[in-house]
Amino acid sequence: MKPAALLLTLALAACATAPDRVAIVQLTNTGTEPLSCKIIYGHWVERDLGPLAPGTTFNIALRQAASDKALYVNRDDGERQMMIENIVCGRLTDWLGTQGQIDLTKARQQDISHLEATCAAPAGAGRVACNVTGIGL
Repeated sequence: MKPAALLLTLALAACATAPDRVAIVQLTNTGTEPLSCKIIYGHWVERDLGPLAPGTTFNIALRQAASDKALYVNRDDGERQMMIENIVCGRLTDWLGTQGQIDLTKARQQDISHLEATCAAPAGAGRVACNVTGIGL
């Protein structure tokens, strides 16, 4: 085998055996009213996380693919990976019209072990604002 082909084979083998990692998303409601938060998967599937009271935190265990940094959870039957499109929070009333999203861009570009985010509804009307406050390995 030629040296270039050998290097390519070894690189591909190393990528194939790298384990996916657990990544914890810590989501805190820093506002004064409860929020409704959901994980949105591809193909219009969602998981309701339930109400997030002011001053409380959800810890969401995700997986991050070693190969491409994609975020996912395993389906309950373990047969399929459910790819995460987004995590969103909105007011309990008019959820669709007030939802804000957590920016997962950086989490998809680097290896992570945790991501910290906050969401809060503004006083009066308006969309929920979500911010990534920390990310790390």
